[in-house]
Amino acid sequence: MNEQERRDHYAWHVRLNQISEQLGHDKMRWMYAAKEVAEESSRLPYWFKLEREGKLPELHRQCSRSPDEPIQDNHLTCCLGIECRKCEFLVALNDLPVSGEELDRIKTWTCVTHILKESAIRGFVDTSEGMILTVDDRMFWDNVYTSLAAYDESEDK
Repeated sequence: MNEQERRDHYAWHVRLNQISEQLGHDKMRWMYAAKEVAEESSRLPYWFKLEREGKLPELHRQCSRSPDEPIQDNHLTCCLGIECRKCEFLVALNDLPVSGEELDRIKTWTCVTHILKESAIRGFVDTSEGMILTVDDRMFWDNVYTSLAAYDESEDK
């Protein structure tokens, strides 16, 4: 996403927050989902390409001051908990007579639509960390949650 797209998506998010205050979050939650789908549909083909080419990152670094950690078996997993390389729907698409780039786009839309369908059935699917994560992403979020859980309020006094 380029700088202009980031500004546009920020403005979109601000407007959604304003609408949410007026209408109530539950009534317009689907509008946040629309924004998320727009963002994910541009991001995910890149990650499908890296997985297809065996080029997912092999090292994780939480921040610039953190040491590199090796990533064991980096792969994509959707927010439904399904490894993308093992998903029956995505595996069924692997032999399509299309370019690798087109296959990555087809898999993106298949995943996004599957997640939206499941969200409609379940009432909610947590996509706050992203619709699809790498093992590297999971390491990042696990470290963030561990850090937040370790916060001691007495340190503020």
